Amino acid sequence: MITQILNVFRRNLLQKLIALVAAFCMWVFVMADQDPPIDGSYTVPLTISNAPYELIPICMEKTILIETRAPRSNFVKYDANAFRVYANLEGLGEGDHTIIPQVVMPQGFELIETKPANVNVKLDSLSERQMPIELLTTGSVAQDSIVKEIRKSMDLVTVVGPKSFVNQAFRVYGTVNLSGNTSSFELQIPMRTVDDKENAVPFVRVVPSVITVSVDIESGFRKRIVPVVPELTAPDGWELTKVVVEPAQVEISGADSAVNSIFTLKTEPFTVQTGQRLFRGTLKLDVPEGVTVKSDEVTVSAEVVRHPIVRGNNG
Repeated sequence: MITQILNVFRRNLLQKLIALVAAFCMWVFVMADQDPPIDGSYTVPLTISNAPYELIPICMEKTILIETRAPRSNFVKYDANAFRVYANLEGLGEGDHTIIPQVVMPQGFELIETKPANVNVKLDSLSERQMPIELLTTGSVAQDSIVKEIRKSMDLVTVVGPKSFVNQAFRVYGTVNLSGNTSSFELQIPMRTVDDKENAVPFVRVVPSVITVSVDIESGFRKRIVPVVPELTAPDGWELTKVVVEPAQVEISGADSAVNSIFTLKTEPFTVQTGQRLFRGTLKLDVPEGVTVKSDEVTVSAEVVRHPIVRGNNG
């Protein structure tokens, strides 16, 4: 039986080998025709590798476009998740560096180019700085209410990150929304870091990132318009005439208990300098606790004249 099988294979062996070679060539030709190499591209996240432990890598490039060539079937079989792009920082020190991305691809792909061809990576030291918290308010409480006090759970937070970016931090603030509130409330607000142009500072974090704010609201809010009385005096031997205050009246606001007892609002005391014929200046208002005004300053003007000298009669 085995002999018969061997005889079948040996019969016309040359012709069979020629046919096998021809079939293989035809298969290669058909596969090349049906699955030709084509160009394609993938957008792949950039991974930072081997960064020195004591330094922070900063790279503005987040993804890399890789141009590849492969049989058409490979582009059906693989997506961007099959590719890896690395910026290898091994052995580098603090400062700016230009890195050629390293690409790892599935078998059968040929790398044509990466876009960009190089990436800039900065290695910066870790830094931190304590900064005061500013609170901004938006909106207004209900019409018959007033904000009595806003308290923070802490006054300072720590900005942590690469030294060059921590140094850009100009202020840290949180925003409290007062819209429509009629009673006291407490909330947690996130902290934001901006530079001197009010742009958010990247690559830094605030510790803690959230603080608690307590807002005391008092109802029974009232507004009232009262005249302004300037507390203006002249030196001995001089007197003030034609005293004018601008504005002559101001609107005060506060709780009923605070506003009801106020009939005038005085300025802080001020004495005009000797020899000054005309006075015009800005004086601060003496605003009682619990009362608010839109502006705590008024403009006061007056003429300064000398007292006439009265001479006695002799003999």
